[in-house]
Amino acid sequence: MNRVIKGLKSYLTDWKNLLTHTIVGILILAIAFFAPVSTYIRLAFVGLVVAFNVIRMNYT
Repeated sequence: MNRVIKGLKSYLTDWKNLLTHTIVGILILAIAFFAPVSTYIRLAFVGLVVAFNVIRMNYT
C-alpha cells in the first residue's frame, strides 16, 4: 500500500505530468468548441495520456 501512495504522490507532483495534463485539457476544451466529440473519446484520450506518463516515468 505504501508503494502505491508513493507512486501516486510521485505521479501527481511530477512537473512533466502536470504540463502534459494541462496541455491535454486545453486541447480537449478547444476541440469541444470546434468539433464536438463523444465523451468516451475524450476519456480514452486522457487515459492514453495517463498511460503514456506512467510508462515514461518507469523508464526515465
